[in-house]
Amino acid sequence: MINSISSSMVAANAQAYKDEESKIAAQKSRDIKEVTEQNKVAQIKESIANNEYKIDLQKTSEKMALDLLNL
Repeated sequence: MINSISSSMVAANAQAYKDEESKIAAQKSRDIKEVTEQNKVAQIKESIANNEYKIDLQKTSEKMALDLLNL
């Protein structure tokens, strides 16, 4: 009986460890995505400030048409 309780505790601890690892990995992924987005925004701001930002009118118009058609 003591062995089964001990085994249950070990299994519970292992599961808790896996859950915590999953949470940490998910947070790292969110952090990386956020930093990437911030870098992209900074690059766009810099391009606009330097009058170097170019809009792809073809892609923009295609996207607008698809959105209007709900595709």
